[in-house]
Amino acid sequence: MIIDNPQWIHFGNHCGLSDDVELCVGFNKDVTKEKEHPDLIIGNHVWIGRNCHIGCEYEIIIEDYVIFGPMVHVTDRNHYYEDVTKPIELQGEFGKGKMTIGAESWIGFGAQIMAGVNIGRHCVIGAGSIVTKDVPDYCVVGGNPARILKRYDFNTQKWVKTNG
Repeated sequence: MIIDNPQWIHFGNHCGLSDDVELCVGFNKDVTKEKEHPDLIIGNHVWIGRNCHIGCEYEIIIEDYVIFGPMVHVTDRNHYYEDVTKPIELQGEFGKGKMTIGAESWIGFGAQIMAGVNIGRHCVIGAGSIVTKDVPDYCVVGGNPARILKRYDFNTQKWVKTNG
């Protein structure tokens, strides 16, 4: 297990971390411009599965009762790459602001949630999905890039397939 800068990680009650989890919270003044430091906030009853990686340089909030399957990747930052005369590693990083993973959501095996994406409440992110856009509450998404496959209809009280 790797935990960088635990002073900026806030755990709720009854959380679990499986083997080989990486919680990498780093300070980058270019990303964390208006904040004193980054924050990774993990709510109550959160389970983070084996080989998951969370990279945080601004703010990521994981609300209560979220489940991460194995090998999930979440990040709130990206690398600059525009200058072809410099290695990408030397060009720095940029963030897209605060991210939230809503309460009661399930993030499937190998899913990736990219910088700037917010996941709504009670969502299912299908295995292997690459989530590049916000996901509203009560949705099932899947694919690369992920798209909405089902939504919960409160009038009929059923999950309804979408055209995705």
